Amino acid sequence: MLLYAWLVVSIQVAYGADTLRYVDFNNIVINNYPLIKKADLYNDIAEAYRINGQGALDPKLLSSYDGKEFKDINYFSRWFSEVKIPTRLPIDFSLGYENNNGAFLNNESSLPQNGLIYGTLNISLIRGLLFDEQRFKLQSAELKGIKSEIERELLIRQILVSANLAYIDWAIAHENYNRYSFFQEIINDRHQNIIELYINGDKPAIDTIESLVNLNTATKLKLEAENNLIAKVQKLNLFLWDQLGDPLVLSDSILPQDIDDIIAILQENTELINPNFSEDPIIRKKSNEVASIELQNRLERENLKPQLDLKFNSIYNLGDENTAQSYHLNDYKVGATLAIPIRNRKTQGAIQLNEALQEQVRQEQLYYTNQLSNDYLRLLKNEKISEGLISNALLKIKNSQLLYSAEQTKFNLGESSVFLLNQRERKLLEAQIETIKAQKQLSYILNELYYLKLGQQTP
Repeated sequence: MLLYAWLVVSIQVAYGADTLRYVDFNNIVINNYPLIKKADLYNDIAEAYRINGQGALDPKLLSSYDGKEFKDINYFSRWFSEVKIPTRLPIDFSLGYENNNGAFLNNESSLPQNGLIYGTLNISLIRGLLFDEQRFKLQSAELKGIKSEIERELLIRQILVSANLAYIDWAIAHENYNRYSFFQEIINDRHQNIIELYINGDKPAIDTIESLVNLNTATKLKLEAENNLIAKVQKLNLFLWDQLGDPLVLSDSILPQDIDDIIAILQENTELINPNFSEDPIIRKKSNEVASIELQNRLERENLKPQLDLKFNSIYNLGDENTAQSYHLNDYKVGATLAIPIRNRKTQGAIQLNEALQEQVRQEQLYYTNQLSNDYLRLLKNEKISEGLISNALLKIKNSQLLYSAEQTKFNLGESSVFLLNQRERKLLEAQIETIKAQKQLSYILNELYYLKLGQQTP
């Protein structure tokens, strides 16, 4: 109840009347709706992906100890520690310290008493020279971050369009209810008047029955409109939240903005100048998918190349009791690894599969780009048609009003019947409802154009 009262008071203070304007409703959704806040978390997810990818370049500290002691004899103890520093290039560096001793230590592991410091350089000369796992992780994380940003745009767009639709439906339902309510009031007043005329002997009894049937119909239409209005209000309430994250409930006294004003606002919001649907988030999401598959294929193609890795260790002798520390250019270790794939069908199959998947996504991208462009042209034509339907319906209301007024005059003079007057009245109501339907149709079209407009900009 407190939240209910808060919404009523805030609307009255902000707008000076019990009207929830379209723009203000939109602001409430953007600022407070939980799913908008969920969408904004995609920015945090994108940043997390980027940080995760940069982890491929994080230095690593390694340390290992291996020893054997038996019958008070130190058979061997081997210990080393090193820091590995990866780079964006096919070159890795490491700096380490090694110290080995023991009675049964392998000759190749024998070191000075104080151990030695070494620096290692690893270079890939063929496979991994242009692209490797580290660069794949970095670029893949960047693409995942971009995908998260696109997902945010898609979610926000869907929310705003759905919120628009809820507001439009509320305004249309309210307008319908007003029409049917007014119609029912007129029918009820006339029915009471006819009863009095019958009592006074000026109308036959059959007229009261005719009038009552008409009143039953009008009451039914009003109740159906009220039921529909309640459903639309409940749907609108789903989008109303306060700054604390608590849901709000509309008061029955709060009204929507006039449908003509809503249409004017939507027409202004949906104006597109030189639309470029290749930048729509749906299309950019497909482009991101293509880029991700291409990145995977680039790594797979590297596996088709021979592997030639060189390793060079520069050694600094820390000496012992009889030998001082020293460094000589001829103190080093070197190594080379050569591997040549013979058939590599696993990699070839993966590449062929990725190329097929990539082409599928490209075809989807072409299709959706064309669909968005066609939708835009279709909606522009439908907008003109709907505007024509509204103009025609308004003219029909004018003419129906003239016929109804004339019939009402004849009825008051006793030259017409209840049946004919009811017929004229229903035709007028039908013309009014027809106008509302045309306005609803135009609003829906403008909301679809709004969907396309949001694709031209980052929310």
